[in-house]
Amino acid sequence: MSVDHRAVIAAYNNADLYEAMFSAHGLAYQRLPFAFVGKDRPLPFYSNLTVLSPDHEAEIIQQINHIAAQFEGVVGLKDSFCQLDLAAHGFDTLFGASWIWRDAGVQTMASHWQPIETQADLALWEEGWKRNESATERRMFTADLLNRDDMFFFGLKTGGEIEAGCIANRSENCIGLSNVFARAASSAAFSQATAAVAAIAPDLPIVGYESGVDLEHARSAGFDTVGDLRILVAKNAAF
Repeated sequence: MSVDHRAVIAAYNNADLYEAMFSAHGLAYQRLPFAFVGKDRPLPFYSNLTVLSPDHEAEIIQQINHIAAQFEGVVGLKDSFCQLDLAAHGFDTLFGASWIWRDAGVQTMASHWQPIETQADLALWEEGWKRNESATERRMFTADLLNRDDMFFFGLKTGGEIEAGCIANRSENCIGLSNVFARAASSAAFSQATAAVAAIAPDLPIVGYESGVDLEHARSAGFDTVGDLRILVAKNAAF
């Protein structure tokens, strides 16, 4: 099966985000040539395993088997290239999405979103993210992330609240855009997020993955789809 090399680049960038998040929370992980593997129970909304390279099904299944044994059959994984057939092992598709890519050097509007640089503003950013995007009681974004030179938070602050925001994570050959949220989600908000992220390194492409209406917003902001992925989950994986 042919896979667009841009989708592989995006998957590796996503694993870099995972590495930053796992490290910030003191969670063990392993970077293999074909997968990012969490050795501890992952954070909410994060998978146990993310596929990084196509056509390594035997090695990936071996890793999933180890994870299933460790966590009593409860496994979540990012099938980054829709190549795994795991239905017989108890996996269902949680949702599908598409990898997105925006070439470097594309002209962008000026962004009104500002960098998040203090612990207090990061706490406000997370409150806004939880109100508009993802509900969890766990503190997800720690102050350690502000000290990394490859992680960036942007937000639109009004009236003491962050009403819109996004995360960028920089890899060697691209910048990832993720966790875009806004009180009134729109293509304009996604364009503002894109412009903020593009300013970090205008000579690098921007990558990520989106689904549903957010994917349409990404397309409106100049992104192309370069491959499909899906999140697979099992409550009692068996091999």
